[in-house]
Amino acid sequence: MPHDLKTLLVIVIFCCSWQTSTFAEKILWPTDSTVFFKGASIDKFIQPTASGKVESGLFGYVRNNGKRFHEGIDIKSLKKDRKGDPKDAVQAVLPGKVVHVNSIAGNSSYGRYVVLEHTSAIPPIYTLYAHLSKINPNIKKGVSVEAGTLLGTMGTTSMSDKIPKSRAHLHFEMGLMLSDNFHGWYGEQDYSTPNMHNRWNGINLIGFDPLDCYQKFRAGKVSTIQNYLQQQPPAFTIRIPSRQVPTFIKRYPSLCKKAYDPKDIVGWEINFTWYGLPYRWTPLTTKDLFTQKSLVITEYDATLIKQHKADRDVLVLAQGKSPRLGKRALQVVELLFY
Repeated sequence: MPHDLKTLLVIVIFCCSWQTSTFAEKILWPTDSTVFFKGASIDKFIQPTASGKVESGLFGYVRNNGKRFHEGIDIKSLKKDRKGDPKDAVQAVLPGKVVHVNSIAGNSSYGRYVVLEHTSAIPPIYTLYAHLSKINPNIKKGVSVEAGTLLGTMGTTSMSDKIPKSRAHLHFEMGLMLSDNFHGWYGEQDYSTPNMHNRWNGINLIGFDPLDCYQKFRAGKVSTIQNYLQQQPPAFTIRIPSRQVPTFIKRYPSLCKKAYDPKDIVGWEINFTWYGLPYRWTPLTTKDLFTQKSLVITEYDATLIKQHKADRDVLVLAQGKSPRLGKRALQVVELLFY
């Protein structure tokens, strides 16, 4: 095959990769329970907070009367020993590699937790398993795991007071990493505690809704993580001047809508979900007549943002004023371009 034809083929494949994927994921449930795939109602497997409201264990602005965001889902314990302690097995949902293990409960609000990275998925997502009572001694950083590998046992561990046995659960997240340079960014902030989790600190992880994703897989509406992310409606779009190619898009090239030459980049157009995940990127070059000097919000869906109560952290919609990025969205953009 002529060299120039090979080059063209590579570019075409790259450009189309954001639209489709040939990798079909088969995702296991994070515990050894089968009730989800049997179609049980959410109250059968989601653990609520002390409020007793099942939605408090879901993803989104479900805590403190809608004022606090919950990044994952809380899966309840369905197996107890004679003392009432949970004994549910926690397992890897996809093949992957162990990238972080926190075995000291007091070092994180997640308690004892494990993070896996799944490079066979497109994009290569992470999954996080928190509040474990025990971690499988074979689970160490760098170890490869298969779907179904035992990671540990569900528990009640946390940074401060233990979670009551009656509300034992697995906090489960799925998502993407914002920046490879997180540790340097963290050191420049005013946090009172050191970063003991390097890039796998929760601040640097941005999740999507695990239950919604699982439900769409179960219903056959998606077959890959890429499919799922593509179906998310854009809540807002920004254009930002920058000659930088962020580590985020280097790590997740399938989220880029078209091929680009790094030396031609003068900015980016980025679509965000209502919870602030930057899931669709368009490189801007001088050919796009892009001469903007500062970040601008070009589009937004006020109904979607208010529906999910995201207008305090993601996009501030003050009546009669232009929208502006909220505290969390500003932090996300800062990390992306740090």
